[in-house]
Amino acid sequence: MCNCYCALMLAAILLMTSFADAADSPPRLRRPVALAVSPDSEWAYTANRDSGTVSVIRVADQSVSNEFAIGQQLVDIAVWDASHLLVLDGAQHQLILLRGREQQWEVVERLKIASYPVRLCADAESGRCFVTSLWSRTLTQVDVETRSGEKSAQLQISATASLDFEPRELCLTADRQRLLVAGSFRNSLAVVDVGDLGITSTKQLSGHNLRGMALSNDGESLLVTCQLLNPLGQSTRDDVHWGNMLSNVLVRYSVDELCNSKTGAMTRRVVRYLGEPGNAAGDPGFVSVGQDGEVAIALSGVGEVAISASSEEYRPQRVAVGRRPVAIARVGEDSLFVADMFSDSVSVVDSSTMTRTAQISLGLQPKLSIEQSGEALFYDSRLSHDGWMSCHSCHTDGHSSGQLNDNLSDGTFGEPKRVLSLLGVSDTGPWAWNGQVKTLEEQVVNSIETTMQGRAATEKEVSALVAYVKTLPAPPQFAAADDDRVDVQVQRGAELFNSLECRRCHTPPTYTSGEVYEVGFGSTKFNPPSLRGVGRRETLFHDSRADSLLSVFVRHKHQLPRELSAEEVRSLVRFLKTL
Repeated sequence: MCNCYCALMLAAILLMTSFADAADSPPRLRRPVALAVSPDSEWAYTANRDSGTVSVIRVADQSVSNEFAIGQQLVDIAVWDASHLLVLDGAQHQLILLRGREQQWEVVERLKIASYPVRLCADAESGRCFVTSLWSRTLTQVDVETRSGEKSAQLQISATASLDFEPRELCLTADRQRLLVAGSFRNSLAVVDVGDLGITSTKQLSGHNLRGMALSNDGESLLVTCQLLNPLGQSTRDDVHWGNMLSNVLVRYSVDELCNSKTGAMTRRVVRYLGEPGNAAGDPGFVSVGQDGEVAIALSGVGEVAISASSEEYRPQRVAVGRRPVAIARVGEDSLFVADMFSDSVSVVDSSTMTRTAQISLGLQPKLSIEQSGEALFYDSRLSHDGWMSCHSCHTDGHSSGQLNDNLSDGTFGEPKRVLSLLGVSDTGPWAWNGQVKTLEEQVVNSIETTMQGRAATEKEVSALVAYVKTLPAPPQFAAADDDRVDVQVQRGAELFNSLECRRCHTPPTYTSGEVYEVGFGSTKFNPPSLRGVGRRETLFHDSRADSLLSVFVRHKHQLPRELSAEEVRSLVRFLKTL
């Protein structure tokens, strides 16, 4: 009896201590980006990007009972079984295996993964998980071996696949034989055979910013949240108000057609528009499907969750949550836990009453820096008219959606232009295709008030957005020179770049210049975009007429003073891909 009493007292002391540690920890930003729930639905876990921690929430009393540091920049989390969690660290490029229960966890193993991992999909039944890595364009299959009650565990890479786009979201089909992997910036979807990780086909879906993917509860449909940017829609008040320029949608595709159709473009689909004039639904993201078919969608740009009885229901009900909801986890029949990234909290939503019943703070927050405030504004669709779009809507995570948009950045309508990347843009002025914008502050004001048709931006908002954009680094080089043969080819390409006077317009080290030039596309003069990261662009020129770097020189012969040999073109392209 005494031993039992002592054990209970010790457990109580440990619980109180861990809770006190979590509550009394110094102010810091967590930025929760992913959620997982224990198999018994008694515990919820958040992966926190900025603090590199996992927060443990006791579902019964809806409170944070522990928080522990395991990495540098966590990007995803998944429950493997009752005693193991899987976590991705995007900065350290690691898949991390944790062992424990309830609120106490320890790191068992860290596995180096392809660079820039962003999402994981766990399949405990087959003993493997899958990881998408953004900039390295890699899909990795990892075998996970755990033994209940033992400390030994093992993570081992069993296969990798190279993709021709930067991947993000992924979803396993109901028969667990194929994996559907969506592009982060472009609208590509790869169908992958999990047996050998072979890519069986690549499809072109509707829209861009594919930020949510889930199977219907019968496994026959794939639900995808995305945005549709109409190249013929103009950034006028009317076109923005009516959703003619940009709309936010949930699209349903047949899984059978995705996996077995030989066509690349998926024209057979059911589109459900989210939001309406006066009450738009900017930046739809995470989508969750319940066992009864209920669909919940994180409307990340407007701080709401849209809930409907099924994917066929036309007009979902909406519940306000925290700022930038990015993940949803189901706890029981009617309870939804929602990760509010920029509120550093988890909202609890009762889907039966369509109300938010609680908001769980993950801890004390410090005063935001100007850059941190700017990041929150960058993803806030409420800066635009009616909440149709955020800066992220066109400049996906600071990069580019790759779409064409007809706005007044060049002072005229009638010629849609490719959305430029903002990565590394702080030192590549002047801005806009015509080079007429001399400061980033002016460009930000133009974007909010003219392109997004939003209210007048305050000086504080403009300063914050500019400060955040200045933190965005140029994208990592597409292909490094990694052996002697390639080094020679890159060197030849660099010499050609100079001898052909490419550097006259694209001057190192930023590979742009402050002038405008007539480049053979009518009478319009353009300011040359920076070539840093050019290997990652899916289309080139202002109107996307070139579909590859090879096409720039072979088909369009862009600014070439003479004919190039095939070997010279290969060397020049190879050099450009290292920028």
